Amino acid sequence: MSSVVQVLCAPHDPTLPGMAARGPEAPEPVQRSIGHFAALRERLAASRPDVLVVVSGDHFNQWFYDNMPTFCIGKAARARGPFPHEEELFGVGRYDAALEGDVARHLLRTGLTRGIDFSYSDDFTLDHGFTVPLTFLRPEEDLPVVPIFTNVMAPPVATGRRFYDLGAAVVEMVEAHPADLRVAIIASGHLSNGIGSPRMADFVKQPDNPWDVQTWDRILQGQTEDLIAETTYESLAAVGTGTPGFLDYMFALGAVGGSTPDFAEKVASPVAPPTGFLAWDAAGAQSAEVSR
Repeated sequence: MSSVVQVLCAPHDPTLPGMAARGPEAPEPVQRSIGHFAALRERLAASRPDVLVVVSGDHFNQWFYDNMPTFCIGKAARARGPFPHEEELFGVGRYDAALEGDVARHLLRTGLTRGIDFSYSDDFTLDHGFTVPLTFLRPEEDLPVVPIFTNVMAPPVATGRRFYDLGAAVVEMVEAHPADLRVAIIASGHLSNGIGSPRMADFVKQPDNPWDVQTWDRILQGQTEDLIAETTYESLAAVGTGTPGFLDYMFALGAVGGSTPDFAEKVASPVAPPTGFLAWDAAGAQSAEVSR
């Protein structure tokens, strides 16, 4: 039987790869974020995964209001990205890895028996929500990927409870896979973020706003029910237009049963939107079964 050996949360700010390329000339807060990516990369390597299940939202790059799946599993032969405009605008590097089709199909089939109606696609591109964390965390491109696309942008959007329950269900389904696979889950999302709105640069004047402080404290203190109750699309969008991306962190919290992380670092500065890095090692991930 398969097992979940690591659960990670990482940001996907598309400006990070370009700033990282500046090396020591990058702003100090950005260097801290890059350092936290390096720490997660080491933890991921130490867990020796065979497969990466990567969860993130699509940023209106391939799905729009006329055709928006709530949760979609990619099941093509390869997992490739990003979109050309993301390379041109931000310097986001390309990522090209095999896709673990057997695990993808297992999640689709098993989901149906559990009342989870995943959408699926053989025609997709990984946007920066996937390629940024993958480039930092597994630049070797040597592990097969199962992408799970989430709608965090186009209402109606699933609640924090639904994301949390789905994370728990995916762990149970992975562990029911008959092959002896070591699986790591990477969820990529946001803390507060106001992209495209008048509040886009709020972090310049208030790097660590009250929502970020309270939310981070609740993660560290294991106040999961409070987080579930307060993570609706409407409540998150009131903080900032991109803040509903935090729902993908709720997926990760569900995968670990709301347990407190083994690694947690947040970077808040006037240089860039806040970034949050979380990790649960094998013992923490396995505690999800106990918590449920």
